[in-house]
Amino acid sequence: MGKKSRVKTQKSGSGASAVVSPKEMMNLISELLQKCSSAAPSAGKEWEEYIQIRGLVEKIRKKQKGMSVVFEGSREDYFPDLMSWAQENGASCDSFIVTNFGAEGYGLRATRDIKAEELFLWIPRKMLMTVESAQNSELGPLYSQDRILQAMGNVTLALHLLCERANPASSWLPYIRSLPQEYDTPLYYQQDEVQLLLGTQAVQDVLSQYKNTARQYAYFYKLVQVSRTTCLH
Repeated sequence: MGKKSRVKTQKSGSGASAVVSPKEMMNLISELLQKCSSAAPSAGKEWEEYIQIRGLVEKIRKKQKGMSVVFEGSREDYFPDLMSWAQENGASCDSFIVTNFGAEGYGLRATRDIKAEELFLWIPRKMLMTVESAQNSELGPLYSQDRILQAMGNVTLALHLLCERANPASSWLPYIRSLPQEYDTPLYYQQDEVQLLLGTQAVQDVLSQYKNTARQYAYFYKLVQVSRTTCLH
């Protein structure tokens, strides 16, 4: 199917950190979870709390550096494979092409006149990553055991995506390789960029979102690790 998969997992070399013991990592995760689960700080202390949480997150990121699956090349290198995969699986995608619209990002540009009310794009359900497909994947046992995961469809899909991303034989790989590597949202802001928001109405939402996301990460990290340990015994 088009170009061969150019996927590598960084586990050693200049891009990776030294081996981190599971206990050391779990201690950091537990500290992060405790910090993010504490009561809301008193007025004026939110920024201080954010600095502490971000410090823990950065420690974890540093220790995990080099352990992620990396796709070589640029995102648009994989668009031809994406379109071929879509057509092979029964999607209708012959009326447009993927185009870079500059500041607006990538989108679809019509290659023919499209009439009003005309159905010009459809995608078979089997191509969709859904909570149902997550339940039928290797994530299924974990999903069935945790009520919080069952109540959070967005997190279920995020974990589903991560599992499939790490699987070189995933049927969704052409789609996953075409996804952005990062997004222009506050979660991706550097600390000095977030600091520029101090004194605005937006800053409380940004700090709250960061704290909630860090808490979710810590909770589900522990859940996955405990589940893996149980399966090994």
